[in-house]
Amino acid sequence: MPDSVSFAGICDLWSTSDQFLDLLAGDEEEHAVLLCNYFLALGKKSWLLIGNAIPEGVTAYVLTWEQNQYVIWNPRNGHFYGQYDTFCPLQNVGCLISGDNVWFNIQQYDSPVRINFDVSKPQFWKPFFSRSLPFPGLSSVQPEALFYQSADKAGALELQGRLEKILKEKIMEWRPRNLTRWNRYCTSALRHFLPLLEENQGKDVEDDHQAELQKQLGDYRVSGFPIHMPFSEVGPLIEAVYTTGVHNIDVPNTEFALAVYVHAYPKNILSVWVYVASLVRNR
Repeated sequence: MPDSVSFAGICDLWSTSDQFLDLLAGDEEEHAVLLCNYFLALGKKSWLLIGNAIPEGVTAYVLTWEQNQYVIWNPRNGHFYGQYDTFCPLQNVGCLISGDNVWFNIQQYDSPVRINFDVSKPQFWKPFFSRSLPFPGLSSVQPEALFYQSADKAGALELQGRLEKILKEKIMEWRPRNLTRWNRYCTSALRHFLPLLEENQGKDVEDDHQAELQKQLGDYRVSGFPIHMPFSEVGPLIEAVYTTGVHNIDVPNTEFALAVYVHAYPKNILSVWVYVASLVRNR
């Protein structure tokens, strides 16, 4: 969430990691600082990276040194890229920040694939603190430790049922001229599948499940996919389901299935999966 929305009328504001977790709202900088702190706590060599990316524009990423290579992390979605990965959305690098210095990129190029990330080389990086201006030993504004509330699993289960009811009602509302039939068997199968996506971070599960679901529902042609979002309010979820266009299907005798899974993490952080599908009986 941009600072201009959270703190209207105030210029760019960076929250500490505990404030970020208490507010459950922040922009790229808060996500990047928290991720960088996690890496540092794990003993990883890491830096906060300020640059430009698509589609964010000016943004903050995280850089780590792992297995003799630099890895670039998008803190908002957890995706990571090798330095020479052409699919990395980071377009240029302006500076790197550690716990005791800031380095400004003075290289001819600023594209991640063309620069040298070795901050010990003065021909590539100009440090803010140096022999002429030594690091004064500033204390950190971050707390020594972060304290987490336990995950509210009961609340997540209650929210899960409420979201499923709301989204089903919305789909029926978007189809005023058509009868919306819900396939309970398919919905039950999807409910069992969604926790696996969370457990496996959505990888290496979906294709196998599609085949298994098609096997179980052999009389139907199933078309659908999962939606994954962090939960803050119901509006973005409704919009995401609407943009699938599943409600526009007007093939006679089409049935629908919709399942929701909410996974609770400490500090009331909620991961929401929605699987929406349409089913047409094979002739």
